[in-house]
Amino acid sequence: MKPNTDLKVLLGPSKFSSTGYLGIDTREPEDIIKEDLQTLKNLGIDRKKLIAALRNAYVAAERAMGNPVDIADGVSAVHHEARGKISSPFSEDGTCQKGEAVITDKKSGETFIITPLSIMLIERHDFFQGKGSPYRTDPQVIVKLLGIKEK
Repeated sequence: MKPNTDLKVLLGPSKFSSTGYLGIDTREPEDIIKEDLQTLKNLGIDRKKLIAALRNAYVAAERAMGNPVDIADGVSAVHHEARGKISSPFSEDGTCQKGEAVITDKKSGETFIITPLSIMLIERHDFFQGKGSPYRTDPQVIVKLLGIKEK
């Protein structure tokens, strides 16, 4: 696949995103997307089902107003509110409310963080962010922690 320098710049560090959306990942953004979609396919997970599970987990955590809430067997979520909005790296997407939900497997301690922006990036661009990004939402981890079943 031919590298898309513009996309790499768009998703890199900026005054709005600090470290950017690629983390320490040296792959081209298109390759990150391709690999993550292949992971979902290999797991037999429908992308729309995964997005719905992420959104449901985020909303449940947000409604608990900073208190941990069980969202799956042995998995909890806690919402950390933040004021303001953040711009999507894709200008046509506009902005998203700030805030994050930390999803934690209570037994293993494994976690991931979701934000309204991270959900939108997956929904509109199939972009789970690069490895090493603080908001990387690894499809395998999502499926495992949220208990998403095959199609």
